[in-house]
Amino acid sequence: MKGSNRCFVDSMAQVSCQKPLSDEWFDSPCIYEENYVRAQEPDTKGLIIPSEARRMSKILKRAVCTAITALNNSGITQPDAIVTGTGMGCMENSEKFLMDLCRYGEQCLKPTLFMQSTHNTISSLIAIILKCHGYNNTYSHKGISFESSLLDAWIQMKGGMIRNALVGAHDEVTPFMDLVMERTHPEYSLVSEASVSMILTNAKSDRNICEVEDVRLVHRPDYSEFAGLLDKDEDDILMLGINGNNLNNAPYETLTRTLSFNPLILRYKNIFGDNFSSSALGFYAAARILENQRIPEHMMWSRGSDPVNERINNITILNQSDDTDWSLVRLKRI
Repeated sequence: MKGSNRCFVDSMAQVSCQKPLSDEWFDSPCIYEENYVRAQEPDTKGLIIPSEARRMSKILKRAVCTAITALNNSGITQPDAIVTGTGMGCMENSEKFLMDLCRYGEQCLKPTLFMQSTHNTISSLIAIILKCHGYNNTYSHKGISFESSLLDAWIQMKGGMIRNALVGAHDEVTPFMDLVMERTHPEYSLVSEASVSMILTNAKSDRNICEVEDVRLVHRPDYSEFAGLLDKDEDDILMLGINGNNLNNAPYETLTRTLSFNPLILRYKNIFGDNFSSSALGFYAAARILENQRIPEHMMWSRGSDPVNERINNITILNQSDDTDWSLVRLKRI
């Protein structure tokens, strides 16, 4: 979709198994040997009122912390839209509610656990805290939930319907969910958690980190046709969701073999792990690379046939969910 309006990333914040609300991972990442690692919890002081924080689950505190941090860094207090992606929603509260239902029946259930267990709780809570009455939507499309929310905000911005948006992706993996995912997602390697918030705006300014040039979702693509969307000049650097597991890597390898050129390939799951919102961390990492104009060695997977230019102009993020749904996101240096 082309339009006269542009879409820029103004600010971002992340909570993951790396140091929260920080970019230390860029030069000094935490390295894990385990197959399952929970996120490092952010310091909520100054971001969430203590009395409110006590009533929030981990995923809600992470989402609010990243959202408030991104807003503070952007200078925007009231976004025109809040769009959130989450594969599983508030699993911790869902588990507690179901366990109470098993123990006590329907007589003594806590309504708070039920009200804060739905997928759209995250986006709604952020809106309540910000007193934001604008467009509010949540997408739950497994591994492309983040890209679905990004596409929604991007289309509205390109069409001139909104000036800015708070876009987020949040997923938690409880110990019980880790056991389930071992059986249902054998393609995962390091299972972890993610909470990413970003401010998108159509205004060009000194705050801009990069430009979101293109966002596409494709259902069951033909590999040759999908490869035809990629161009040597625009897509010479690819950020892929490869994790070292052959079950996960096979679709990416099939696609890259179909390309008519040999791009430089980057990875991010080796430091951020796997979950339904991990592609948002790939977006986050790609944007930071464009901002810093250098690629950390620990993110290199394949160097390609051509040397990397002194200036990194574009990074294309490709993500697949069950080899059924694919996404393409192009980021461009300002």
